[in-house]
Amino acid sequence: MCGFIKIDKKILEWEWYKDEHTKNFFFHCLLKANSKDERFKGIVIERGQFIASLSVLSDELFLTVNELRTAIKHLKTTGEITVKHTRNFQYLQWLTTICTNVNHR
Repeated sequence: MCGFIKIDKKILEWEWYKDEHTKNFFFHCLLKANSKDERFKGIVIERGQFIASLSVLSDELFLTVNELRTAIKHLKTTGEITVKHTRNFQYLQWLTTICTNVNHR
């Protein structure tokens, strides 16, 4: 993986900025999201998307599954992410699309 992300200082005014779990998960999503369309096991993972499971995200972020579910709920309700479920793999995967506006990118 290579590249960078650019974050506007306005992120400091973002409603979830002071919620550590939600903020950490959001930044993790920004960093994990594809920068171009790619294929994974027969599925096209578009730019801005990535596949992950709750258990993998929990290990990567040192958060409990419940803490992750809360962070996901926060970001879904305010439109920062969408989550699609697929059972094409051995366990449930999250196909997460980062729907950030220009101010967050």
